[in-house]
Amino acid sequence: MKIPAYSSLAAFLAHYHALKSESSRSAGDEQLLAEMSAAIGTLAPDARAALDPIEDNAGAKRHRERAELDLRRTLVARGILAG
Repeated sequence: MKIPAYSSLAAFLAHYHALKSESSRSAGDEQLLAEMSAAIGTLAPDARAALDPIEDNAGAKRHRERAELDLRRTLVARGILAG
């Protein structure tokens, strides 16, 4: 399954989190979630953790922003995110 192109990182992450939290996914959604997870999996473990906002302090915000920048670069390179 090919991941659809997203217009923004926020749209990609919203879709990823929605699929991840869905308890009953179709086979297509499972495959899409696996592909999305593989793209996110290219990040370092601490960067992946920063994408799940648990803390809301200045340090956590900066770490999340760096992780999002790294993910944006990855998604653009893979053609998943429009420039």
